[in-house]
Amino acid sequence: MAREIIEEIRRAETEASERSAAAQKQAEEILQEAQEKAAAMKKEMIKAARQAAEKEEEAVRGECDAMMADAGRQEEEEGKRLEAVLADKRRQAVEAVLAELM
Repeated sequence: MAREIIEEIRRAETEASERSAAAQKQAEEILQEAQEKAAAMKKEMIKAARQAAEKEEEAVRGECDAMMADAGRQEEEEGKRLEAVLADKRRQAVEAVLAELM
């Protein structure tokens, strides 16, 4: 009877040890899987953030190009306006000189 109890205790200890080892292994596998998933999520989040930043940069560059083109048009228009004013002033100066001479 005592031997049976001792053997039963040993079997229970062995089973507990095996369960503990299996639980430890399962915990390590779960941890490894969680770390891999976290790394994959991090990689995807970084990729998405980079794509969003590139898209935003492209949009900003487009706006900048449009602003530069608009500034170029305004500069050209102002140059033409100033040339017209200059031509008018020259004409007025020539007319004033001719009026003095006559």
